Amino acid sequence: MLFLCAVQFSKVIGHAALKAKLIGNIREGRVPHAQLLVGPRGSGNLPIALAYSQYLLCENRDVVDACGECPSCLQMAKLEHPDLHLAFPIFFTDKVKTCDSFLPDWRKEVLAEPYLDIEHWRERLESENKQLRMGVDIAQEIQRKLSMKSFRGGYKVMLIWMPELMDPAAANKLLKVLEEPEPNTVFLMVSTDAEQLLATILSRAQLTKVPALRPTDLAEALSERFPELSADESMAIALRSEGDLLEAVDMANKGEEELFVFFRDWLRSCFKREVIAAVDFGDGFQKLGRERQKSLVRYGLYLIRQCVLQWQQVPELVRVLGQEQEFVQNFSKLLNERNAEGIRRELETAHVHIERNANPKVLFMDMSYRMMALLRA
Repeated sequence: MLFLCAVQFSKVIGHAALKAKLIGNIREGRVPHAQLLVGPRGSGNLPIALAYSQYLLCENRDVVDACGECPSCLQMAKLEHPDLHLAFPIFFTDKVKTCDSFLPDWRKEVLAEPYLDIEHWRERLESENKQLRMGVDIAQEIQRKLSMKSFRGGYKVMLIWMPELMDPAAANKLLKVLEEPEPNTVFLMVSTDAEQLLATILSRAQLTKVPALRPTDLAEALSERFPELSADESMAIALRSEGDLLEAVDMANKGEEELFVFFRDWLRSCFKREVIAAVDFGDGFQKLGRERQKSLVRYGLYLIRQCVLQWQQVPELVRVLGQEQEFVQNFSKLLNERNAEGIRRELETAHVHIERNANPKVLFMDMSYRMMALLRA
C-alpha cells in the first residue's frame, strides 16, 4: 500500500509535544543547520524528519502543518522534491558505490512504510548476508549535491538515514560541510544508535530524542490500520510491542497468540528438562525465519520483564492482559536472585547472535540447555 502525503506532521503517530516544538522552531526562524533525530526502532524518527523537511520546504505552511497541496508538497508526497537530498546505507558493488541507483527502491519502501528499519531495507535489497554501509563515494556525492544552488530558491535539505553505518573515512569527509554548510542548508540525520557515531559528528549536530510511542497513541494507530481489531486487542498489542510500531504491525499481521504459545510451552519444557521437546522447539524456531525469530526473542524479553515486576511485588507496573497475565503470575514464582538476571541475559544474547546470522537451531538448543539450568537454580 502506498501512503502518499505520509510525510506530513498530521500523519506522524503521537509525539504531539515534539512536533509542536519543531514547528515552532521553524516559524520562529530557529532552524539548526544540523540535527540528529535519535529514536528506537519503530518510534517514528524517520517520519518526523520527513515531516520536518516537508514543512520546511512547503510554500504555504500554516501554524500546524504543511499545506499538502502546493507544488513542493506534491513533490514531497513522492519524495521527489529537487531540494530534498537523500543518503542511506547500501551494499557496494564494483560499479555502484552511491545511493542514486537505489533511490527508487528506497522511496518505494518509505512511502509504503514510513517507519522503515534497516532490516526491512536489507530484505528489500536482498542483501541479508551483505554489509550495508555508506562509504567515501556517498560522502563525496553529498558534498557535490549541496554545492549546487537550491532549485526553488529556499532551503536545501540533506536527509541522512542511519548515519551510524557511515564509514569513518566518509564521516570525516563530511565534518567540514557539517561545520560550515552553505546558506539555507539543513542536515537531518536519523539514527537508532547515536553511540556508534563519531564524537566529532555528534558535536556538530543538535540532538533531538524521539521516544518510543505511547501505548495509547500506538493502539489508536493500530485500530486505524487494522479495523478488525477490537480496542482491547489493539491495546494489548501496543503494550507488548513496547512502543515499536513495526513490532506491533508484525504482531497484528501474524497473530501474537502464536508467539505467546510457543514461548510459554518452550519455557515449560525447559523447566521440566524435557530435552526431546526442546529439540522439537528448536526445529520450530528454525522454521520461523530470521525476523520472526527476533520477534519471538523480543516478545520473550517483554514477558520476562513483566514477570520480574510481578516477582518484585510491584503489580501496578505489570502491563499484561488475558493469558499473559496468568503466565506472569505463575512464572514469576520461579524467579529468584540467582536466575532472574541470567534469564534476561540469555534472551538478549540470543537476539544479538540472531542478528549476526548464527545457526538458529544450534543457538536455540544452547539457550534451552542454559534455561533448564537457570530455572532449576
